[in-house]
Amino acid sequence: MHAAAASILLAALLDEGCDAVEVARTRLSVHYETGRADVPVLCVGLPSAVRLPNMLVSPVLPTAPLRVGAGALHAGDDDSWRVGRWWQPPRPHAPAARPRLGCDLDPPALVGRGPGLTPAGDDLLAGALVAGRAVRHPGLATWRSATRDLLHARRTTAVSWGLLHHALDGWATPELAAYVEQPGPGPARTRLLAVGHSSGAALAEGVDLVLDADVREAVA
Repeated sequence: MHAAAASILLAALLDEGCDAVEVARTRLSVHYETGRADVPVLCVGLPSAVRLPNMLVSPVLPTAPLRVGAGALHAGDDDSWRVGRWWQPPRPHAPAARPRLGCDLDPPALVGRGPGLTPAGDDLLAGALVAGRAVRHPGLATWRSATRDLLHARRTTAVSWGLLHHALDGWATPELAAYVEQPGPGPARTRLLAVGHSSGAALAEGVDLVLDADVREAVA
């Protein structure tokens, strides 16, 4: 039995169960489609992985098909996981910043654009959605509606599908949340740019698109 730390967003999923279907695997994480509307994709990741809002943090990765239910995960006949700790993913607020009005954000032109588990267009959109909620951007409702339609049509990878689903409600990785709250040049930007091969840069671009440039400089 492995002890795991689970995002609070996974509480209902782990209690009620789901049919988990593996859709992507890296050396640090495994991603499963769940068939659920609240958490479309479950991520099981090692402690060294970027902490995604939909992640169960585990000392080991499942190697057999996963069964989820009754508060536990089971892989094959030998491996199982129980939640020993819950954690809350960050949902940033930026009261000192102002929204950048008239910014050109077009979800249909972004979703699914680019290669990889999380295409660059999706990362940019996720950064913009999280920042837009943090500053109450007047365009947020329109962006969210368009993004929901695109996710319903499955216009991107499964991993991005899950992350954009949570970005719609402002849930973020720690690196993205820190940059939304401390934008501009500085340690928070440096940490975000170090995420993935290009994901961090695209996430930062999305934040910069939504926040007023003068305010970003003043906050930094």
